[in-house]
Amino acid sequence: MSGGDDDTDGLRARVEATMGPVRGSDLVAHLGRDAVLVVAPALDLVACALAVVRDDAEAVRGWVASGALRKPTAAEHAAARDDADARWLAVVVQPYVLVQALAPPVAVS
Repeated sequence: MSGGDDDTDGLRARVEATMGPVRGSDLVAHLGRDAVLVVAPALDLVACALAVVRDDAEAVRGWVASGALRKPTAAEHAAARDDADARWLAVVVQPYVLVQALAPPVAVS
């Protein structure tokens, strides 16, 4: 493995270490400072975070243009404030918090 691969693996590991589920209420402060970016479900959250960390402007611009990476809507802002149970998968890449909506749990009967 080359040094570049070690760097890539180390960076991926650091990004993955910050990833986890959060409630909408956990995002309120970050939403208030306009630091939340929503990642489309079809996009790999870690790959997106790595592109942001690496300042891969071409990839990020493409995702923004396609709507795969965007600012939260007014409805998502309201849901974060009003629905404490809204669940997201989040990863921190300073100064941003990237999030993907988690599907609500399916009731088993």
